[in-house]
Amino acid sequence: MSMRGRRRNSLAAVVVGAAVVAACAAAAPGVRLTLVHGPGQAEAGRAESIVVRATRAGNVRIWIARRGVGRSFAARALSGGRYRARIVFPAAGRWTYGARAGGTRVRLGSVRVRRRAAPLTFAWPTSVDVVSSRSLLLVENGNGRVLRLDPLTGKAAVVTSVDRAYAVAHSPSGAVFLSAGKSLLRLDGAGHTSRVAEADADIGPIAVAANGDVYYTTQTQAFRLAGGTGTPKEVAANLSGPHGLAVTSDGGLLVSDTGNGHVKRIDLKTGAVETWGDLAEPRGISIARDGKTAYVVDASTHRVVHLRIDGKRLGTVKYFFADPYAVATAGDGSLYVIDTSAAGRLYRVTRGGALTVVSRPG
Repeated sequence: MSMRGRRRNSLAAVVVGAAVVAACAAAAPGVRLTLVHGPGQAEAGRAESIVVRATRAGNVRIWIARRGVGRSFAARALSGGRYRARIVFPAAGRWTYGARAGGTRVRLGSVRVRRRAAPLTFAWPTSVDVVSSRSLLLVENGNGRVLRLDPLTGKAAVVTSVDRAYAVAHSPSGAVFLSAGKSLLRLDGAGHTSRVAEADADIGPIAVAANGDVYYTTQTQAFRLAGGTGTPKEVAANLSGPHGLAVTSDGGLLVSDTGNGHVKRIDLKTGAVETWGDLAEPRGISIARDGKTAYVVDASTHRVVHLRIDGKRLGTVKYFFADPYAVATAGDGSLYVIDTSAAGRLYRVTRGGALTVVSRPG
């Protein structure tokens, strides 16, 4: 064969070989990575989850980058070709993020990372009342302040300051009642107070019924103030340091008889008193918005107990608190729990069970 013929054959072999390589590349592309779930409202220093889907099993990693700073996190295999990594953004600012596997590296998106939130602290808080999803009333017994608090932004404003303020509750009409020392007070829109009842001993927890009747306790008694005005009427006696009070939709008054280690139910029509729940040290009580269940703080176990409205125990909120004192239910099914101390905190437990501390962005 001539030299020229050999060159033609060699060139044909190269062309055929290139075609084979191209066909293999098309038949076996690299792994494809797509975003399933991004980091959402990311916060510096807090663990976030990113979930991706890979078309081939392998070693998948999630990367983040900002201004020459990068981090990489191993992803754990889930079902359906999904992989999840727990990542931490080290600083606030705009970060890009992506994934890599099997020689493939992709950018999946970017996120504005906020500065880490600073938990709010309160001076010996003793009471919280949910007015709306963006408005809570909270009492700082340590300095006599009543605060109005936005739990989403952490913004707080002083409503009033009253010596020995203890418990707060609002009525369906919007009226706000506050116990302070031996007085039951009513607050107007400007935070001014007027006395609506006086007792021989310090007044503790307050509860307001759907019809506007106000209930409160002293160290040994429980009273009703019809419509929030007039002369109080005793509805129960022989109590021992009650720390919680709630009105049920079926005409009952639940009282945390703390010193006696019971939650009692008072039938408001007949006056009959029965033991509704046995807890070693019951404190704050709140009825769920559907009226079918209740939550009670049990200081002896540092937990919040969930009970049916007839007193049957359903379970316990899974978190432990240092010194839980009061609880309030919100319309979305979440709970607010006061963990009291000289620098107490307010926690939110979502309906899904997630726990956060009410904070102000740093």
